[in-house]
Amino acid sequence: MKLGVPQHIEFKKHIGFWKQIGMIIIGTTISLTLTIGASIMLERRERAHYRRLSALMVMGNIEDFANGLDQIVEKQQRCDSLCAWLLSVPVDELELMPLQTLHELVADAASNNFVSFDKAAENIFSNNIETWKNLSNFQFINNVGDCFTRMHNIEEYWNNMVKEDEKTIDEISGNPDQYPGKYVCTKWLRNANVRQAFAMKHNWICWLHFQAEYMRFANKQNMSVIGITEKELREFMDEYHKEIVITDQAPNSDDFYTQNLNPKNLPTLDAYQKQLDSLKAVQGQ
Repeated sequence: MKLGVPQHIEFKKHIGFWKQIGMIIIGTTISLTLTIGASIMLERRERAHYRRLSALMVMGNIEDFANGLDQIVEKQQRCDSLCAWLLSVPVDELELMPLQTLHELVADAASNNFVSFDKAAENIFSNNIETWKNLSNFQFINNVGDCFTRMHNIEEYWNNMVKEDEKTIDEISGNPDQYPGKYVCTKWLRNANVRQAFAMKHNWICWLHFQAEYMRFANKQNMSVIGITEKELREFMDEYHKEIVITDQAPNSDDFYTQNLNPKNLPTLDAYQKQLDSLKAVQGQ
């Protein structure tokens, strides 16, 4: 006679089985939740780090631009002094000076530096505008956008002025007989456009100095909006501009230039030369 298993034992086994299944499901769900949560947190942290790095690059670029303007202003200070003095002395009297000395003074007074800035950071900012919008950083977007617009305008206005002045001087230097004056440099000084450029030199320098300070002011607003300190920006810029030191020497361009090829020493093209010789023979050349 076969003994049967009591029903209460079967029921307990049944309950135990589903309990194990339930524990496995719960454990798997918790594991997946933790994994997904950790991935999301890691992704958010990486995005935040990338945004902060992008912001530092953008603001560092703006600061570099302001520093570049400062350097031009510093160089132009001597030009400003020379322009003021040269305009105060009659050109006839200036022509009494030794030619080399006078030419150096006038050339230094007329010298200018072009404004330029690296557009890479602007491209990084433009390509990540949607990211900033998603964070509702509209103040940062608008302010940085205004900064880059101003930088482009400064570059355009100043460089156009430099090009116009250079164009006038090149025209006089290339056609000296068409302009009055004993020397080429004094022909410049007798030209109304050159004299006006010399007279405007001081105002242009003041304008450039103001633009540099305004860019720094706007950049401080950027730092305030995004939560980055001036100390943090300086440290980033110091690291960014740190010289890369390696033991290898930079390649010398002279090492890569060789003599031009001699057509008579090209064995791989002998077949073409023979073919051409045969054709010439047929033609009786």
